[in-house]
Amino acid sequence: MIVLVRQSVFSLLALVFSSLLITAHADTSPIGVALDQRVIDLTNTLDSGTAQRLKQQLADLEQRKGAQVAVLLVPTTGSADIEGYANQLFRAWKLGRKDVNDGILLVVAKDDRKVRIEVGYGLEGIVTDLLAHRIIEEQITPAFRQGDFAGGVQQGVDALTVLVDGGDLPQLAGAGINPQFMALLAALILGGLGGVAIAAGKLHWRKALIAAVAATLLLTLLAGGWEWPMFLFVMPLTLLIGGAVFGALWQVRTLFYCVIGLLAYSLGLVMANQYVDVSFIHWLLWPLGVLVVLGLYLVLLLIMRETWRTSRAGFIVRLLAAVVVYVVAGWVIDDGRDGWLLAFPIASFVALIIFGKVGEGAGSGSGGGSGSSSSSSSSSSSGGGGSSGGGGASGSW
Repeated sequence: MIVLVRQSVFSLLALVFSSLLITAHADTSPIGVALDQRVIDLTNTLDSGTAQRLKQQLADLEQRKGAQVAVLLVPTTGSADIEGYANQLFRAWKLGRKDVNDGILLVVAKDDRKVRIEVGYGLEGIVTDLLAHRIIEEQITPAFRQGDFAGGVQQGVDALTVLVDGGDLPQLAGAGINPQFMALLAALILGGLGGVAIAAGKLHWRKALIAAVAATLLLTLLAGGWEWPMFLFVMPLTLLIGGAVFGALWQVRTLFYCVIGLLAYSLGLVMANQYVDVSFIHWLLWPLGVLVVLGLYLVLLLIMRETWRTSRAGFIVRLLAAVVVYVVAGWVIDDGRDGWLLAFPIASFVALIIFGKVGEGAGSGSGGGSGSSSSSSSSSSSGGGGSSGGGGASGSW
């Protein structure tokens, strides 16, 4: 039992670290600022009226053509050149539609006296490097040299809007529902219901097999189209996956209801996203992270209890070691109360490792005992765009 718990600990740790890596990768940008609006002014240069007018202009452009244009004003790009800075930010923000990559980023580094227009792959034939350079040299930097930053940004956005409006871009996708996706989702749900019914003893496997064949034929007929041979293979597989997963979860009721609750929560986020802009990173990954952390502390308590039962002296030694780690970590961080609070999860992580060793010792000891006793009888685991090849132009004033 304790070996299984210890394995669960490391699985949970792997999940925590992978989630953190995903979150960090999703939000990585040179300035650490999320793209929550079309115009971001970190220099307080633009007045509220100009900023609002630009936001509305870019929103209208996106509504008409689908292209995403963003404006960023920063004091400086630091040690990075403005080309690399803009390209990294463009990719981090994933400007433009997925598979179209029709995004544009206008970056102004005010204190560096540098400006850059970064253009996505899908617009490089419309906003060419030459045209981007002319916009900078003829529209933006002349106004900047006069100290008219709002006017320069406005003229640059006006020129980009004219080019994008005149370009031949793919039409905006409609709000229709993909029937093939819906058919696969229905197969997964039906499979899950069947798996639960079989696990609960409410459905005989013969009736389940007949229902699976009928569901496969019906869903393939409704959504298969010209690809019906593939759906004849995919549908039973989807039914089987749904049945196996939820049938197994039914055996552990607490876990089953947790998964159902998580699915309901995720569905609620998807529905809410139809009406308001929902950040799935903050509303999904962070709650999951909190649950995982709470689960880790629960596992730690279970391991500590098992250690107490196995060896009280060993428990005291391990507890003292964890306390020493906590004191040392708090002393090294040296940040007052916040430092001691930060030291607590560090000590908890070390405690998981320290107390987890008891599982290995207990597991090997019990294994040795069972081996000796048995010897007497026998031997026997993500806008959507953001693709830019460095197209665009840079300038200074």
